[in-house]
This record gives sequence, structure tokens and C-alpha cells, in this order.
Amino acid sequence: MHLLVRETRSLDEAEPAVDLEQSPADLLFLSFTDSDLAALAAARRPEGMSLRLASLARLRHPLSTDLYVEKTVPGSRAVIARVLGGLDYWRYGAEELARCCRAQAIPLALLPGDARPDPRLAALSTLPPEALAKLDRYFVEGGPDNAALLLQEAAHLGGLRAAPAAAARPLPQQGFYRPGLGQVCKLDLLGRRDPARPLAVLTFYRSYLLAGDLEPVDALTAALEARGFDVWPLFVASLKQAETAAWCAGLLAAARPAVVVNATAFSAQREAGGETPLEAAGAPVLQAILAGSDRSAWARSGRGLSASDLAMQVVLPELDGRLVAGAVSFKSASAPAPDLQAALTRHAAW
Repeated sequence: MHLLVRETRSLDEAEPAVDLEQSPADLLFLSFTDSDLAALAAARRPEGMSLRLASLARLRHPLSTDLYVEKTVPGSRAVIARVLGGLDYWRYGAEELARCCRAQAIPLALLPGDARPDPRLAALSTLPPEALAKLDRYFVEGGPDNAALLLQEAAHLGGLRAAPAAAARPLPQQGFYRPGLGQVCKLDLLGRRDPARPLAVLTFYRSYLLAGDLEPVDALTAALEARGFDVWPLFVASLKQAETAAWCAGLLAAARPAVVVNATAFSAQREAGGETPLEAAGAPVLQAILAGSDRSAWARSGRGLSASDLAMQVVLPELDGRLVAGAVSFKSASAPAPDLQAALTRHAAW
């Protein structure tokens, strides 16, 4: 064991030490983001390739990291970790993973979780910059095809496949969505608006669409339609991306909806004191919260939402002038998948 005599803190309460009890596999994939894990779980794997998935939220405690590095990493062929927030959010884990992979000559990719280069993560990785950039692009573009290509590239890096995978296939960063139809990026909804019904625009993260984690979006759409609204669900990679922000603001200004229901987190301001693309509608903006905890934890807590949910989905959105409309979904864990040795967590509407 290589325990550090120090504490680790996050916005939420300190995580207890756990043993994930995973055996080695051809590819180990770790991420803070449930949508990343769900996308890899659903992707088509190369024949004979074994895969383990792990949430970095369960490896915050140094002892948890030590157990994972000692039991699971040795014997694996490749390791990819996507660290949302950068090195400081999982420094001890990243450093221990790098130490073990270098000693065992295991290909290691430590990738940023926000599509921005992180030189410190790259320096700890064992792969060259071009290989890291190729892997990162699969996540930036997203979707099942790119997830399958990522697994092919990992198989190549681990020596299971001779040829490298093709480069990532570009997918739209924003667009329209209709339940049951998936991406509807070229559909002119402005020409299909029902003038007899008030319009509600629902914005949500593109990552939910790519992971197929859409139950709260579908439920909100159905509930608004049942109350007489014409509903336009819009997926966005980030409301801070210039192209996406301009597209969203232009659409809202032209459509003039009666209300905007936003299911993205954080502030959407690109600069301090500036306007957000959601304000272009000139309509009330309601913040719908997709909670990061399960409903039982919410019910037991005196404050309801976790500290991180309060910060990202209440405090920061309120700085934009959004009106908090409450939680519309909570996380729900599935039964563990034996081949992945992990339980997947998705949003469940209520």
C-alpha cells in the first residue's frame, strides 16, 4: 500500500474507502461522468476484448485507489481515464496510475473531461501527444460509432489489433431532438410550429443524447405537451461554446418561446456580467435539475440536493437569472453487469 497521510475533499462529503473488486481486463476505462461509462458499455467491442468500467467518484479515497491499482491495473493491456475538472480533481489517483502503468509498460491515456488540453495529464500519460489527441477526439465527437472506434483504438494500443482505428467521425455539437427519433439536426422546426399552442424550448446536454440517457428529457417533453405546449427539445454540447451559443441565441430570438426550460448546469455566461444565449428568448428561463444523487439520498438529506448539485445547478444558474424549478430526475443504478464488473447509473425521471 502507498497511503498518503492527508485528506481528500470534494464539494460533497468525503467518500469512504471501497474495494471495487475488479479483475484485470484488456481495457480499463475510468471516468467521473456516468454518460461516458454508459456510452462505452453500449458500444460494439472488438471480438474477444474484455472491458472494465469504473467511476472515478468511487476512487476518490486514497485507499480505494491503492486497492484498484494493486488488484486491477496489473495484467491489463491498456488504461484510459477521463478526468473531468483536470488533474487536481484526482491527483493522487492519476499519479499512482501513472506510476503503476510505467512500471508495467501498460499504455495509459489520462484525458481531460472538457475538451481542453491539460498538459499535466498528458505528462503523466505514457502515450505520445498525437495518440492522446486521437483518443480525446472520440469523446469530443461522441456517439455509439465513435465509442466503438475508441474501443478499436484501445485494442490496437493493447496489442489485440494490428491496425489502428479510423479517426473520429464528426457529429453535430447542437441540434433538435424528438423522442423516439434521435438527432433531428436538419429539421426546420420553425416552419412546423403550431401557432395555436405556446412554445416551450427545452435545452439539455448533448452527452445525454449520445449516451441514450434521455428519460427525464422525454418525460419533460411529454409533461409539457400534456399541458398544451408545443415543445422543442434542443441538445447542446455547451452553452459556452461560441458556435453553440450563437446557434441557440439565434434560434430563441427567432422562435420567441413562451418559456425556456433549461436542463444544463453551471452559468452560461461566456464573460463576467455578459448575457447568456438563453436570454435571447425574452422569456422566463426555468432551471430543471437533473440531480447527481439518488432519490433516497435526497429524501434523507436536510438540504435535499448535494452540495455539488446546489453549486452547479442552483447557485450558478441563479447568477444568470434562471428560476429554479426543482429536481426532475435522480440517478438510479442498474444491477451490476458481470462482463463489465460495474453497475451503470442513469437518470430516472420522477
